[in-house]
Amino acid sequence: MRTALLLSVMVLLQAASGQDRSYFPAATKPGEDGVSKLEAKWFGTSLQRMNEPHLAPLAVEPDAEVYRILILPTWGNSIAVRVQKHGAIYRLTARRLSGHAGYDPGRLAESRDVELTAADSRTLDVLVQDLAFFQIATDDDVRGSDGDEWVLEGVSKGKYHVVDRWCATEYDPDKRKLRPFLALVKFLLDKSTLSQRPSDKGRRLM
Repeated sequence: MRTALLLSVMVLLQAASGQDRSYFPAATKPGEDGVSKLEAKWFGTSLQRMNEPHLAPLAVEPDAEVYRILILPTWGNSIAVRVQKHGAIYRLTARRLSGHAGYDPGRLAESRDVELTAADSRTLDVLVQDLAFFQIATDDDVRGSDGDEWVLEGVSKGKYHVVDRWCATEYDPDKRKLRPFLALVKFLLDKSTLSQRPSDKGRRLM
C-alpha cells in the first residue's frame, strides 16, 4: 500500500467516518474488483465535499453510461470530472476543491457544467473504446509513498468498474500501458474548462 500517504489522511478520515455509504466497493481479497476500505474512505471524502453522486448504484440502469476521473495530489487540489451520456451527447461536470488531497481537501472552489458537442461526444466514445476500460485491472500494483492518485470509475451496460493508478503521468506510463488512460483523462480535463490543471507542490501533472 501507499503507506505513508494513506496514514497521512487517517485523522481526516476519522472525522469523516459518519458520512454516507461508501462511494467505492471495497475489495476483500486480491484480484477482486474494488479498492481498499481505507482508500474508499479517502477517495470518497473529496467526492462528498464536491457533492458528487455515487456511481456504482447506476449499474442497475442498463442504459446508464457515465465515467468519472478523480485526481488526488498529495499537495494539490482534488479534481473530479464526470461525463454522463444522454442520447448521443455527453454532459460534463467538473469540480475542484481548495485544499490538499493528501491532508485536508478543503471546500468546493470551482464548479463547471458543460454539454459536449456532437463531435466531442463521438471523440469521447472512441477514447473510451480504445481504453477497453472494463478489461483493465483495478490496481496495477505500482506503489509509492507519496505522489498522486488517479481514480477512474465507469458505468456502462449494467456494469460498474473502478481503476486506480498511482502517479499515472510521472511513473513509467508507457511501461504500464497507460497512454489510452491518459488520453481519456486529458480530453476530460481539456473539456472541463477548469481554471487550474492537476498539480502537486506547484508542479503540473498534466
